[in-house]
Amino acid sequence: MRLVMFLAGAAMAGSYFVTWVEPPFAGQEFSPAAVIGDTYQEIIDSGTWQARVFLAGFALAALTALVAILGRASGLLAILAGASPLALGVHYYLQAEDIGSDIGLPFQVSLQDLGQAWELVGDFVRAGLWMYLGGALLLLLLGMTRSFGSR
Repeated sequence: MRLVMFLAGAAMAGSYFVTWVEPPFAGQEFSPAAVIGDTYQEIIDSGTWQARVFLAGFALAALTALVAILGRASGLLAILAGASPLALGVHYYLQAEDIGSDIGLPFQVSLQDLGQAWELVGDFVRAGLWMYLGGALLLLLLGMTRSFGSR
């Protein structure tokens, strides 16, 4: 279990540097490292709670991987790292229409039909997003198993 926890934590933490989305119209690949750049200290000091949770997820995933490779896998760290994308996903799912109108998108944003939303962005998703989501899911499941499973 420690090896899988290490791999999941490393995948989630490493996804910070890997391309998540490659839009055809912008030319610029999107990865958290490219977007955040050197402003992470500013985000920590005065960013929104969503930005802090996003950054903390990577740090917790890296810490989970480190602790797992040292032989002391932590269920709590894994749960916290794995739950960060879930918390952000739920928040943004509930706020999708408001966010779309706030940034002035020329089309209606509705995530009621997730299949249609996936058709819109599915071709542009790259390995980084899968590393992030897959690592988070594994960390969440392994953390719950480690913390709440029978011993």
